[in-house]
Amino acid sequence: MAKDTMKAAVLVGAKQIEIKEVPVPTVRPGDIEIKVTACGVCGSDIHMWKAGQGWGKNMQDFIMGHEFCGVVTNPNGSKFKEGDRVTFWANLYCGECDMCRAGLEHLCRDVNGTNYIGFVCNGAYAERFAGKAKNAYLLPDSVSDVAAGCIDPLMVAYHAVRKAGIKLGDKVLVVGNGIIGNMIGELAKKSGASYVALSKLNDYKLAPTKKAGYFDAYFDAASEEFPQETQEASKGGFDIAFEAVGAESAMQNCISAIKPGGTIVMIGNSITPTIPVNINRAVLQEFRLLGSVSCTEEEFRGTIDLIANGIIDPEAYVTDIIGLDDLQHTLERIVSPTDSILKAVVKP
Repeated sequence: MAKDTMKAAVLVGAKQIEIKEVPVPTVRPGDIEIKVTACGVCGSDIHMWKAGQGWGKNMQDFIMGHEFCGVVTNPNGSKFKEGDRVTFWANLYCGECDMCRAGLEHLCRDVNGTNYIGFVCNGAYAERFAGKAKNAYLLPDSVSDVAAGCIDPLMVAYHAVRKAGIKLGDKVLVVGNGIIGNMIGELAKKSGASYVALSKLNDYKLAPTKKAGYFDAYFDAASEEFPQETQEASKGGFDIAFEAVGAESAMQNCISAIKPGGTIVMIGNSITPTIPVNINRAVLQEFRLLGSVSCTEEEFRGTIDLIANGIIDPEAYVTDIIGLDDLQHTLERIVSPTDSILKAVVKP
């Protein structure tokens, strides 16, 4: 007889995760149920953890976690069968608005950057999850559970690099050395960039970055000048800069570094709703400012293919594989500027 409760990491207050026995989620029409096998820890989880709440209203015993995969335990009449390995796209798009019909599901009128699994409804920091079958995608055998727990940051990087339109020989700057910044650097290099530099806060999280070896240079974000080598390599300015932090200093870094007519792609979400931008420089130098969020449904499928075909190995950036019991401590480590953790994946 199946258990009617499950173990879950529950957000109970600001910076407070408790491990609880909670009811197994109800499988509604159109849903499937899975046994969760992996769930990546995302920077968005940090924001909710700090606030002590998700984006939904009146949510009690809220369970975060939106970068996940698992094994189907109840296909509920869907196209899947029991035992299939699946991952979920967290985007709760409507499929009917003008954006969705245009293949821009990430800009769905109902989503607005927050209508995601693990944001407005319970996610997968738990033993089981139930959600819409339309959001589930079959995982090839060549995609491991841990790699599937990294699909979300890779899809963000993939979308941003595609929007940037990198050409052979382009010089690229990445500001922000989180996992998305790392993946942008790798994809930029594999897209033909001749020189890729990384602006970082410190060296604590750089071990996997340097081992992967896709950046040609590293420099401190606080530095007012690029190292001599970078100045020579990027003479005249970078063709493309990616802002993957969401802070005034990071944006200024990009503006100072971009060449006239270049492109700045903004991926980082700012904690404050506005940050100052040197608009005169944007006008006089005619550089482009592009926003980039999530990805399209086509790109989500493409992200799975990048891993399945061996083009990207996201496990190279995973520093910690943890259990649910370790989530609270892991979130505390992630916010520490002196901890070496880069990407953690939970295996419930």
